[in-house]
Amino acid sequence: MGSQYFYIVFSLMVISATLSLTFFMAWRNFGRKPHALTWSAAFLAGALQWLCSLYADLFPSREAFLLIENGFSMALVTLGLRGHCQRTNCRFLPSNLWPYVLAIYAIIAWHILVTPHVGIRMTVVPAFAAVTMLMSAYMVFAYRERTRPAEWVVVIGLGVFAITQVVAASLAFMQGATGDDSIAAAYGHFNFLTLPAGYVAVSTFIILMMASDISAKLKKIAVQDQLTGLLNRRGFEEYGSRAFSAARRSGQPLSVIMTDIDRFKYINDKFGHAAGDMALAHFSRLFAEPRRHEDVAARVGGEEFALLLPGTDLRDAMAIADQLRIKIGSTPLNTTVVGLPMTSSFGVAAISKKDKSLDDMLLRADRALYRSKRAGRNQVDLESSQLLRAGDGRLVPATS
Repeated sequence: MGSQYFYIVFSLMVISATLSLTFFMAWRNFGRKPHALTWSAAFLAGALQWLCSLYADLFPSREAFLLIENGFSMALVTLGLRGHCQRTNCRFLPSNLWPYVLAIYAIIAWHILVTPHVGIRMTVVPAFAAVTMLMSAYMVFAYRERTRPAEWVVVIGLGVFAITQVVAASLAFMQGATGDDSIAAAYGHFNFLTLPAGYVAVSTFIILMMASDISAKLKKIAVQDQLTGLLNRRGFEEYGSRAFSAARRSGQPLSVIMTDIDRFKYINDKFGHAAGDMALAHFSRLFAEPRRHEDVAARVGGEEFALLLPGTDLRDAMAIADQLRIKIGSTPLNTTVVGLPMTSSFGVAAISKKDKSLDDMLLRADRALYRSKRAGRNQVDLESSQLLRAGDGRLVPATS
């Protein structure tokens, strides 16, 4: 091995070992995600592959070196693919890839030990790598609700790297059974031109993608109530403000329902805080499911919840609130105290011309909630500014 090749391969070995340690630390410190551990194992296999290349002369035979080096290469590529599948929870791959990988590896072994063929033996790994990288790129793109910028970079990086591997596989196959010196030289130059750059670039992009995952998780935690899984007040105000602005621009209706659990303090004092937590979780499930994708449910206080309903006018919101009231009242909480009954009070408000922000709507809905509390609980009410007296004397919701 020439000195320039030695330095390149040695650098790749060190980079692979560093990446393996990086992904292992990411697995250990950021939620023990299985894909991080899988990628750690993948880059460990890569480090061992490059180590074999550095000390090929120490192997008992050329055949033994080729078998072991190709084995580590196949492990690197397979574990890389498995990591992407684990991260995206894809379902189109079999749960166990190794039988298929062993079948492909058998082709390499056959053309090393039984019917030596330089071209086929050298083609399998880059061709397999190209296929797995394209599959990984597809998973990153197709198995996410919304592809983030860091993921797009990985998709593009994997796609470009896969193309270089297709070219490498083509040059390898062109060498034929015994090998062609001129094509072998072209293959070597092309590999050392593209492989280190592609290897390091894609690895770096994957690290950035994991950092993006962590950032998204932290952002979600910041706006999510940990007990119920609903948005917290901060998250509700963030999403609700956007919905309010959209309703203002489009002129579409927008309603909000405020509610809380009646006599929640009694549940806490009588049965303990564990029962209180169970009551909150039970209430949140009934309150939030099933809802439309655009509806926004949140726990905005201790036992106070809010539901924002884009495209829903006041009368429909009143009907929804009453349905929820009946649903909650007819579904007792199952605790150590069998069938603990629960009721809730509701306040409803709709966007009006006077509202300058979401807070104005929430204030009116909150006032309506307290009206229902004062009226005896387990009721649905409107804030007084949205009530009109009909011809027969009844109070009815205003239209604006």
